[in-house]
Amino acid sequence: MVIDAPAPLVLHRFQSAMDQTARWAAVALLLGAPTSIALVNISVLLILVCWPLSGRYAEKWALIRRHPITLPSLLLFALVLVGIAYTDAPRSTIGTHLYVYSKFPMMLMLLTLLHEPRWQNRALVAFAVGALITLVSTYANIWVEVPWSDSHTRGFGVSHNIFNDYIAQGLAMSFFTALAVVYALEARGRAAQVAWSVVAMFTVFSITHLLQGRTGQAVLLAMFCALALVSVPVVWRWRSLAAVLLITAILFASSPLLRQRILTGFAEFGQYLDGGVVNTSIGARLDMWKNAAEMFVASPIWGHGTGGYRVYSLQFYNDAGQCAISCVHPHNQFLFFAAEHGVFGLLAYVWLLQRSLAAGLAQQGRYRLLAAAFMAILLVDSFINGPFWVTTERHFFASVLPLLLAGWRGSAPAPAAR
Repeated sequence: MVIDAPAPLVLHRFQSAMDQTARWAAVALLLGAPTSIALVNISVLLILVCWPLSGRYAEKWALIRRHPITLPSLLLFALVLVGIAYTDAPRSTIGTHLYVYSKFPMMLMLLTLLHEPRWQNRALVAFAVGALITLVSTYANIWVEVPWSDSHTRGFGVSHNIFNDYIAQGLAMSFFTALAVVYALEARGRAAQVAWSVVAMFTVFSITHLLQGRTGQAVLLAMFCALALVSVPVVWRWRSLAAVLLITAILFASSPLLRQRILTGFAEFGQYLDGGVVNTSIGARLDMWKNAAEMFVASPIWGHGTGGYRVYSLQFYNDAGQCAISCVHPHNQFLFFAAEHGVFGLLAYVWLLQRSLAAGLAQQGRYRLLAAAFMAILLVDSFINGPFWVTTERHFFASVLPLLLAGWRGSAPAPAAR
């Protein structure tokens, strides 16, 4: 004789299964952030399906409602929705913006999935595994043709980006450097401490000597400065910052690739000032920033609406090749929000950064250090790229940020974990 389980028990089992699936999908998302866009997309799909079906709505709402990044995240997405009402952008462009910035509310979902320390740690370990795979593949790519290498280059003096473009890899590996340093500081045994220190050094070398992008090198310097400010006693801060600058000078002197990129950057800067050359990395950025600032000045309150930057960029760039780069986003997240959503968008993004930093520094131990390092990376990248727009960068920032802040408890007691 078969006895059917009571309906409430069946529902509980179903919701528990959905909850576990969503949590493991969040862990897989962090594994995919430095390694696989396909894994990221599959993980996101599982989260979107399983999270609403997992129940615990009161507990989730309690966590989301009181978290510091909730209001600025929702405000930014709300501005994107409101901006549809007065934009001249076509539907396809609007749809792209909605898809891209849906990461803001999804970050709040990740806060609930990674709130428990064990799940937060699992996600952090998953990211470390993905970064280690990237690191090993980077060095292997010097001597052999790694099948999954994106750069398909061998030897020294060339770029070895593996799963993502060199900018995204530089961002992810800069954060992994901070993670390796924190693991070394936390290590109880001498062997583990030495091992993680070696990993950190190899990761730094991979960024400064094996990647051609300046972004990774810039955020690496900012990350180390942030770690120096929050991880050492006040009396040692200036000495630690001086040590960071000394190491930077040594790396600059020892890396032909790094020297070439920095000297090229200065040359491109001069070419733009002297002749308005915009077909270089620096020249294109300077021109995009100037044009985006003009868009903001033309409509400083509400901006030009969702997708408005692309519409008005067509007035500045007649060349199709240049427009393919410069008409998409201005390579500055502050100016991007300012041009499309005015001062409200600009302040909302600044608010998100401020609340994220405050929440990170309010924590203790590893997550305080990691949050400071991560926010330094995010801040610098916000000035020179589109951290919440570019696909590979967006996956990294929108997954690691809630991971680091999921353990924020505040002053009030958190809901009991199940």
